[in-house]
Amino acid sequence: LLARIEEEDVEAVAIGLLHAYASPSHEQRVAQIIAKDFPGLPLSLSSEACPEIREYERQSTTVANAYVQPLMTRYLKALDTAIKERGMSCPFFLMTSGGGLTTLETAMRFPVRLVESGPAGGAILAAGIARDCGISEAVSFDMGGTTAKICLIDDGAPQLSRYFEVARAYRHMKGSGLPLKIPVIEMVEIGAGGGSIASVDAVGRLAVGPESAGADPGPACYGRGGEDSTVTDADLLMDRLDPTHFAGGKVALSRESAETAVRERVAAPLEIPFEEAVHGIGEMVDEAMAGAARVHAIEWGKNIARRSMIAFGGAAPLHAARLAQKLDIDHIVVPTGAGVGSAIGFLEAPVAFEVIRSRYLRLDSFEASAAENLVKEMRAEALAIVRQGAPDAATLEQRTAAMRYFGQGHEITVALPPPPYGPDTATTFRESFEEAYRRLFGRLIEDLEIEVLSWSLTISTEPSPAKALPEVSEEPTPAAGKWREVHDPAAGRVPMAIYDRSALRPGVRLPGPALIVEDQTTTVVPVGFDLRVNGLGYLELFRHRAGD
Repeated sequence: LLARIEEEDVEAVAIGLLHAYASPSHEQRVAQIIAKDFPGLPLSLSSEACPEIREYERQSTTVANAYVQPLMTRYLKALDTAIKERGMSCPFFLMTSGGGLTTLETAMRFPVRLVESGPAGGAILAAGIARDCGISEAVSFDMGGTTAKICLIDDGAPQLSRYFEVARAYRHMKGSGLPLKIPVIEMVEIGAGGGSIASVDAVGRLAVGPESAGADPGPACYGRGGEDSTVTDADLLMDRLDPTHFAGGKVALSRESAETAVRERVAAPLEIPFEEAVHGIGEMVDEAMAGAARVHAIEWGKNIARRSMIAFGGAAPLHAARLAQKLDIDHIVVPTGAGVGSAIGFLEAPVAFEVIRSRYLRLDSFEASAAENLVKEMRAEALAIVRQGAPDAATLEQRTAAMRYFGQGHEITVALPPPPYGPDTATTFRESFEEAYRRLFGRLIEDLEIEVLSWSLTISTEPSPAKALPEVSEEPTPAAGKWREVHDPAAGRVPMAIYDRSALRPGVRLPGPALIVEDQTTTVVPVGFDLRVNGLGYLELFRHRAGD
């Protein structure tokens, strides 16, 4: 193969041997041979990129890493040079899909771990807000221009996974893409954003997304040549957006262009009134997000109705209250800087690295010393990488295992105790597995042995401490800047008071309906909700039920 590498001008090589998860020595030898003839050629080893059993997922992850490695390496090196040329001497970190920061060197070695870094930043922000506000069960709602992301957060931490798909044949359809086994924050992502296109499908139904108008040309109301009707066009036509103050007045919205797009692309093909088409777009996108959130919570055995919603992203505060109504949620938090929530989350993320190993063990023949030695090796590897970015920081350690009943096809993630391991460790592992299995499936399976397939260890710096939530006395509500009639899906056209968010001091309370306007987004407080500004300046919406 060496000759082909030169003849075809190969830019990167993925090396994946069948049982390298158990012993990496042959992959390492192949890499040595290639590196001798082609020094500097990027090499991705499956025993490093994804050292887990199941060769297809391991190889697809390794190939994806090799595919993006040359481009990402060039880009990151150029970025590092540009940063230094501007006189910045601070450490340079990158966000990973698992919600941690990593060093430049590690990012260039494993660029596949950066694939979902943006949404991960938002989940980290939401987890921090949940800690700040003392919320034990939350759901983060991140809605931007092209997608909406929903993540469950328990006890101040987002749910984690080790499976993700890219290059889906059917966008947002699970199972239609290439699997990546990487540390990732578990969330559901659907094609529902401000730029999601509303159209009439082949059988005459209104459909919203997953296609998006993006930012260029963008929604029709941007006046940049876009002709498709989008969610943002519908929000404007429902008067949720002020056309003269969108993006702090930097983007003048064209109501006429939005009307033309909705009439031609939705109302006329469906032969329905224009107003009905506008309202239908809003209801369709909100119901799509609600349906995805319900299914996601059920799949994880969670009750979404008793959670608090944390809404951020440019479009989320516009849709949060209606989504909360559909999900039977009573409490919403809109943080400061909501429109750039993911970027703020980057600044709060810990330096972290996760190490995975596949090592098969059955609990009825558990080898405590082998398990302990494995965990210690993994700890040393993860700690060495974290120390590159945070030499003196205090660290936290999380250990999990992928476990299942003997003969099952899929595993569940189970939290593990720290070493040392001894004669009673197998019993502890069994109890942890049974607790997790019962929580997910509501039952146990008798007389079946339990086995461990793979092990995970994550070391991270300690997260930012929760902010103290100051007690604040009630402040007088400022006079509304102006009023505007806005479409409320549950109440029809209603006059809404409009407030500038910067004028709402901590302690202010006001009843809905109202619009809270800021440069990056607008928060809709519909009929049936009240708003309070808490001690940290976050907007909190409270839904009152019949009889309250």
